[in-house]
Amino acid sequence: MEDGKTSQNPRRSAVKRVVLTVAVVVAGTGAVLGGAFATFTDTTSAGPQPISSGELVLAVGPTNDSTGVVTSIAPGDTITREVDLNSVTSTINDATITFGISASPSSLLDSDATNGLHVQVQTCPVAWTKVAGTPPTYSCGGDNTTTVLASTPVATLESTPASLTPLNSLTAGGQDYMVITFTFPSGAPGNLTLLGACSGTAGSTSASAENLEGCSSTLTYHFTATQRAGTNK
Repeated sequence: MEDGKTSQNPRRSAVKRVVLTVAVVVAGTGAVLGGAFATFTDTTSAGPQPISSGELVLAVGPTNDSTGVVTSIAPGDTITREVDLNSVTSTINDATITFGISASPSSLLDSDATNGLHVQVQTCPVAWTKVAGTPPTYSCGGDNTTTVLASTPVATLESTPASLTPLNSLTAGGQDYMVITFTFPSGAPGNLTLLGACSGTAGSTSASAENLEGCSSTLTYHFTATQRAGTNK
């Protein structure tokens, strides 16, 4: 009897091992099959959406009297010229338009902030009426002028352009009729018997320290537009 029991135990253990092994294989196969079919997907699209950038365009005209030569000015003289500004072909509004000046050649006329040239800019709501002659003169209908730049030394504008405001040209398609007036200060010193032509220390009050006689500067005006702030489009 003991031999019979001993001969049966190995067979029962073998059967159990086979069953367990099959169960593991089935469970593993089930996991693999379940993973292969468990992911759903979908895709959709929107658009197309065309996007283009705008343009900032400043132009001078139709009137530009700034190219004429001016000679033999004396302290107390003024020089007035019309220079129109427009943004007719722009598609973006501006936040600012600044006015700067450069000089080449340069002299005490533009570099002396005290005794050198000062400039003022005014606008008229309509084109200025120009009276031909030497020098030309301009009038604004009803004298309805707006000062967009108070009298400022040219020397200041050479280093720090000033914002012009208000201006129609800040808006795309706008146009401004401007008159630029230069003034040579009446107190500008000069005496050729005391000092050489166009020499001395800028800002002096004595003719023995500064002489603005015989100076020559060629000025170029610079109008610079800066776009409006970014916005939600």
